[in-house]
Amino acid sequence: MAAVERSDVREVKRMPIKVERILFRVGESSLAVTLPKAWVVYNRLKPGDTVELIANDGVTIHIKKKPEADGKAES
Repeated sequence: MAAVERSDVREVKRMPIKVERILFRVGESSLAVTLPKAWVVYNRLKPGDTVELIANDGVTIHIKKKPEADGKAES
C-alpha cells in the first residue's frame, strides 16, 4: 500500500471517514483497535500522542491537545 501523506488528504474542517476495524486481543483481558492511517496522518498524530474515547451509543475519538511550547528555554 502506498504511503499516505498529509498533502494527499483534502483539507476540510473535519475529515469524514468511515471504516471497519477488527478488534484484536492485547494480553489476556483487553481488546484493541487500530486507527486509520489517513486519519492519523491528517491529524499529525504519532506514537505516544493521546486520544480520548467517548463511548455512548457509539464511540467518538477526540485528539487531546499537547501543551504548547512557549519557545522559552528554562534555566
